[in-house]
Amino acid sequence: MIAIEAELKKAAADLLSSGEAQMVLGFGPGSEATRTTPVFITGAGDTEKLVFNPFCVNNLVKYLIDLKDYPGKIAICVKGCDSRAVNRLLQDKQVDRNKVFILGLPCPGLLDPEKAEAVIDPSARLLTAEMEKDGVKITTDRGNYSLPAGFFMDKCRRCAGRNPVVYDRLVGQPLRENETGDDFADVKNIEELPPEEKNAYWDRQFSRCLRCYACRNVCPACSCRECVFDRAEPGWVARASNLSNNTAFHLVRAFHVAGRCVDCGECQRVCPVHIPVGILNRKILMDIKQMYDEPTPGISPDRTPVLGGFHTGDPDEFM
Repeated sequence: MIAIEAELKKAAADLLSSGEAQMVLGFGPGSEATRTTPVFITGAGDTEKLVFNPFCVNNLVKYLIDLKDYPGKIAICVKGCDSRAVNRLLQDKQVDRNKVFILGLPCPGLLDPEKAEAVIDPSARLLTAEMEKDGVKITTDRGNYSLPAGFFMDKCRRCAGRNPVVYDRLVGQPLRENETGDDFADVKNIEELPPEEKNAYWDRQFSRCLRCYACRNVCPACSCRECVFDRAEPGWVARASNLSNNTAFHLVRAFHVAGRCVDCGECQRVCPVHIPVGILNRKILMDIKQMYDEPTPGISPDRTPVLGGFHTGDPDEFM
């Protein structure tokens, strides 16, 4: 991935120098070797701040909503899973396609920062990252590390979309896709539990929820001007009297993004208390794939969201 970095910096500098874009939204080095941070670059001379390495875990696409009134054109760096979110926002008319230049980044997989920081010296500076057959070789100014496949993020181990599905310029060469695909093992492991155990499992998970709304705030499918959870009236919590407030929040949000979740995994990544909220969304995603034979939302900007329309042949009794 580091090899792509030089090409990315040149592409970003060319876009800013030529005036084709007025801002580049990408990844920059974080406060630790295992972290990166979003950077908003408006000058060609600052493109040296851009990085692309196995710790570029953020999905930057949600920022396009905050920047939709930006007067210039924005060039945004997207990985395969991120690119589905771009299509999602285009379908929701949240982004003007003419105001966005998409820099597609083929991604062989990302390392879980929390797992990696337990091994890598936090004061080290990342120099190179090379993909190996069974992991990643990390070189820093404080030592070298070989991180096996277990250090990859869960979503990367099942990823079938390493290459962006939409882009204006592809940086680097396309990668061979993972042929094994997604078997939804994480969903099925919970789904197969007896009802009482499933209920107890989610009660334990949701009891830790701080209701910080980080999962909602990072989600590219959450783009309502006014979120139902921010309304004082009608009281959504009071209407769910048979559920805890935390459970009501997570179940309502899961149904609100049903058929629109692009499975980028950001909701689960940003949870400060490590609630596996992504499994709720993936349960609905699995059901939609089984019932309607629909791909993951965001694969194409031209596909009507599966729950955004209906056909008389849909497998629903009320039809």
